[in-house]
Amino acid sequence: MNKIILTLIGPDATGIVAGLAAMVEKNGGNWLDSRMMRLEGTFSGILSIEIPPSSLPAFRSEVEGFMHAGDFQFSLQPAKPVKALPASQKARLDLSGHDHPGIVHRIFTAFQKRGVNVEELSTSLEAEPWSGTLIFKAQARLGVPETVTLDQLQADLENLASDLLVDVQLAGDAG
Repeated sequence: MNKIILTLIGPDATGIVAGLAAMVEKNGGNWLDSRMMRLEGTFSGILSIEIPPSSLPAFRSEVEGFMHAGDFQFSLQPAKPVKALPASQKARLDLSGHDHPGIVHRIFTAFQKRGVNVEELSTSLEAEPWSGTLIFKAQARLGVPETVTLDQLQADLENLASDLLVDVQLAGDAG
């Protein structure tokens, strides 16, 4: 089996995931891992699949037709061997505060300086129900080097939080 990574972005429509899943199954493949979402009318996704080598040309052709018909930009490429990252402990970040430019840059620059790997990040803007004020929220899964304690990272974040006027919570995460 060949491991393949498919990335896609284009106009959202009903049936995108079902169409992709049908092509994988039809070609004897297996859907392994994926992250997909709709954002402001645009659908984006990344998925890892296994396809038998003999089915790869037919699968590629079907995917190209499906993507072009839906006006998607996409990439279909072999999965590369995973480069081992340094050992790390898992942590979860929850952040919220009044929206303003620079929050993501300052917080994630602090992570970079400590060698923290961002494994997953989700951000959103939500209006406070009582005032309509926009609140920026971020949740992240992090790989923190074993040479950095969560207390050290929390202290870094608390210093930034007071400057940025945001609340941050950092907690160890089992996965």
